Amino acid sequence: MRCLPYVHLDSDAPWYVSKSSFFAHFDQTDFMSRKNAQVVDAYLEDWFHAASAGTRFFKIPPVSVTHGRTQFISGRHRTAVLLGHLERIPLSFDMRYIHNDDREWILRIALAPIQTDTLIELPDLPIRPSLP
Repeated sequence: MRCLPYVHLDSDAPWYVSKSSFFAHFDQTDFMSRKNAQVVDAYLEDWFHAASAGTRFFKIPPVSVTHGRTQFISGRHRTAVLLGHLERIPLSFDMRYIHNDDREWILRIALAPIQTDTLIELPDLPIRPSLP
């Protein structure tokens, strides 16, 4: 499935992060705090929105970084689904209050920035209705 990446805030910076870097450098206690070990291989409707031309946007999971420690803002479930299928995970870093050390940390652990006007490839999975 090909989608345009969507970030919630203009100050968010989307990047690809390798699966191995995710497990080595991201706070796994924070990531697993919502019991993401067993997820269904499906998307939820509210992870997407459609543009007027019919293009689908995928909401990139946002993460904050403070002193080299990550904390998910939302998107743990989205990330868990993607980790089961991709070697390069799209994640969005909250850059509003980031310090230079954390900016350098992102540059060291991330693979490449994601251009918001370029299609990204996601696994072909079913899309289920969002929970009420």
